[in-house]
Formats: sequence, C-alpha cells, structure tokens
Amino acid sequence: MRIFSTLILAAVVCQQAIAAPDVVPLEFINGIPFMNVNIGAASSRMMFDSGGKLGISLPAPVIEQSGSVKVLDEKKKFRDLQGRAYETPRVVAERVVVGSTMLAPVQGQVHMQWGGAAEGPEAELTKARAGGAIGLEALANFPLLFDYKQRTMSILDASQLVELREPKWHILDLKYGGEGPLVTLQAEGKQLKFVLDTGAQVNIIKFGAACDTNQACELRDLGGTLNLSMRIHRIKLDGAPFDGILGAPFFRSHRVVFDVKGGKLYVAPNTL
Repeated sequence: MRIFSTLILAAVVCQQAIAAPDVVPLEFINGIPFMNVNIGAASSRMMFDSGGKLGISLPAPVIEQSGSVKVLDEKKKFRDLQGRAYETPRVVAERVVVGSTMLAPVQGQVHMQWGGAAEGPEAELTKARAGGAIGLEALANFPLLFDYKQRTMSILDASQLVELREPKWHILDLKYGGEGPLVTLQAEGKQLKFVLDTGAQVNIIKFGAACDTNQACELRDLGGTLNLSMRIHRIKLDGAPFDGILGAPFFRSHRVVFDVKGGKLYVAPNTL
C-alpha cells in the first residue's frame, strides 16, 4: 500500500513538473528586456521586441556560427517611426531555443541596427542591440507572461492560462498584425489603438489624439474597469495606423500575458 501511495505521489509530482512554466530570466538595459537565445550552435543575448510583427533578427556572425539558418534571396522591407525605409535579406532559423523551449522554424531577417549612440546614456543599450532581437512572432504558439518585477518571461501552456481570471486579472481583446500587438483603450471618451512594445522606453501618444499634456493620461479598457493612468509623451506619428505605444513604464507597472493565438491580453497591476 505504501509503495502504491508513493507511485501516486510521484505521478502527481511529475504532472506538476510538466505543467510548470518555462521561466526565462530577463536582463534589463535602460528599461529594455534582453534574454539569451540559442540558434543551432550559436547563442546570443537578444532584445525582446514585441513591437511590429518580428520573428527573429539575426546578426551575420550568429547566422554563420549557428549552422541552422538559411538566408533567402528575398528581402524584407520596413519603416521606422520616422518613416525611414530599410530592407534586409529574409532568413529561416531552425533549432531556436528560448529557455528550455524549442521553437518551430522561425522566419526573420538579417539584423540591421539603426539609431542609438556610441557614447552617452544610450551607449550600453546601443551596444547590446547589436546582438539581435526576437519578437512575439517567434513565440506566437505560446502564452507569454512578462513580470518585470521578477525580471522574468514565463512561457505558459493552456492549463496555466485558465488560472488567470478576474478580478485579479483583466482580460482585453488583442489584435495582432503588421504593427504588432494592438489593444483598444479609451481616453477622454475616444477609442484609441495602442501598440504594446517592449522595445519602447516610454509611453507615447499621437499629437491631437487625446491627453494634450505630458503628465498623467487616464487610459481605460472599453469596459471602464481597468485604469491604466500613466505618464505619456506626445509625438508625431504621421501615417501610423495606431494612436500610441505602451512601452517600458506600462510593463514595469503591470504583469502582462500575451495570448496571440487566443487573441487576448491579460493585465494585472504589479506594484514595484
């Protein structure tokens, strides 16, 4: 009987171990998260950038060392917030591992670096960004929990997602397209679209959209139950198909789960 009980206990422990999330440590540089990513035989510390529909952006030396990345003939074209155009070869990366999770082949591009500064307060971030970037597109099959207080990203499964319920967690509709993950929020009676961008150091809003001040702006979900009041900076976003960006200050003050497949964003306050 004791042996039988021990076997049952072992089975329960095993199931709990299987259900445990894959917790990936984050390193922050100027408020931007970085993580170690293995690509074949290579490894690189990469920025996690949820803005835009990014799979993976690989520096040429990493591609060469990996032995598992195919560079394609076609080019990827994109623009930055100032409208400047770029193009770079597309790639397909196999054997990409984040934490202990093996990803399906990830589409991406040869890494290009723009902006930043070689000296001054942005120098460390500029240097770190040379290691490449990985985005939501690479991990779209998994719900991802970002907890800046714990300095972790947790790769969840469906059973863990079920546990995230109101009133502790607020659940918003999430759209995911070329701009990246988008949520619709209310400000001053207007419905505005915001991109959730882990690669942005500040929150921003388009001039004239709402909140004509650089002080606190009251943002709420469409149901009015979630108050995301925070400081926000006004800038020009001419031609952008969204009204603003929620960046590092938002992620520092909230735990956030991206469920790209389910089309949901889970948000809970995170007192730092």
